[in-house]
Amino acid sequence: MSAYYPVFLDLAGQRCVVLGGNEAAAHKARGLVDAGADVTAIAADPCAALEELPVRLVRRQYQRGDLAGAHLAIDTIGIPEAREEASAEGVLLNVMDQPAQCDFIAPAVVKRGDLQLAISTAGESPFLAGAVRARLEADYGEEWAEMTRLLGSIRRRLRRRGVPLETQKRVYRDLLASNVLDLLREGAVAAARRQTSAVVRQTLATCRPLSR
Repeated sequence: MSAYYPVFLDLAGQRCVVLGGNEAAAHKARGLVDAGADVTAIAADPCAALEELPVRLVRRQYQRGDLAGAHLAIDTIGIPEAREEASAEGVLLNVMDQPAQCDFIAPAVVKRGDLQLAISTAGESPFLAGAVRARLEADYGEEWAEMTRLLGSIRRRLRRRGVPLETQKRVYRDLLASNVLDLLREGAVAAARRQTSAVVRQTLATCRPLSR
């Protein structure tokens, strides 16, 4: 089994192709659409879920040349000719349930806004990856989406002010140790933002001699 290099791809505006019209194809296409990709789905008999997506739907079987110009492709039905074309055209290809034919594998993902937790077993056990995902979904609720936004906003503000990196890290640690997440979990977003500002002010005041 090959060792995989974990990476997140920026697919915004990139041409991506999904082969197959089953529910799995719809799921894969939806993920690509959510990532901002320009998606083409090729399926002779597309399922209803696939037809509802904002993709370019080509209602026929795969033909040689369908992957031309694509950045990435996902084959949900296992077409040998597609593997050949992807190799010739330099297209990253995932063949569902066939790791040996894949240029990349798709991890199980927990998504909370901009926070994404990816789990992979290198194709050894999709069931285990799914079980770990379920645990993480329980541990990391929707409050983490807003927490990620808050920390991103604070990071940009501190960087504009030229706050040293070590002081920034202290701010982030103090925020994670505060009750901000508890407030977000309760749905008290406004209170969480006020508390965030208070924690940042307090930490910066404490670290002021280090920021000169």
